[in-house]
Amino acid sequence: MFLPFIFNTITWEQRKLGECFNERTERSSIGELISVTMNSGVIKASDLDRKDNSSKDKSNYKKVEIGDIAYNSMRMWQGSSGESTFRGILSPAYTVLIPNKDISSTFFSYYFKLERMLEIFKVNSQGLTSDTWNLKYPTIAKIVVSVPTLKEQIQIGNFFKQLDDTIALHQKELAKYQQIKAACLEKMFVE
Repeated sequence: MFLPFIFNTITWEQRKLGECFNERTERSSIGELISVTMNSGVIKASDLDRKDNSSKDKSNYKKVEIGDIAYNSMRMWQGSSGESTFRGILSPAYTVLIPNKDISSTFFSYYFKLERMLEIFKVNSQGLTSDTWNLKYPTIAKIVVSVPTLKEQIQIGNFFKQLDDTIALHQKELAKYQQIKAACLEKMFVE
């Protein structure tokens, strides 16, 4: 597979993340509960195969809108972040970023998963041990990154989104064929 684009990253603008994103501080108790995972990004909490341990009182929960980037403040350095494709509410322990007009959340959702970015997030996280490291908005806002034009961000983000969609499709097909194989083996070797 080849990249359908080649960009001169030298021309990308150096900007602080605080110039790219604002923090969403709006609170709401109304909305679907969402979660942020390392592998799947932002998902509906109801899609997780685990018990709901969220607080009964959700009045302090953070509002999340479509296109926001949400991240686990204690696990950003491990890649626990993603772009939200739906509205919902999230535990106040998380941070929600609102993209500025010249920013593609899709692009940054992939950018934030790069090993070098995870290392930058790790170095900038604060706390005594890795169990308590935290990366809140005032700190992440100071991190300087290379930012392409919005057009380039959209092209790059769409390319990786298409790759993810293709991978997901093939994983579903693989699971289907594995089920067919298992069923055939069961029927073939009847005692």
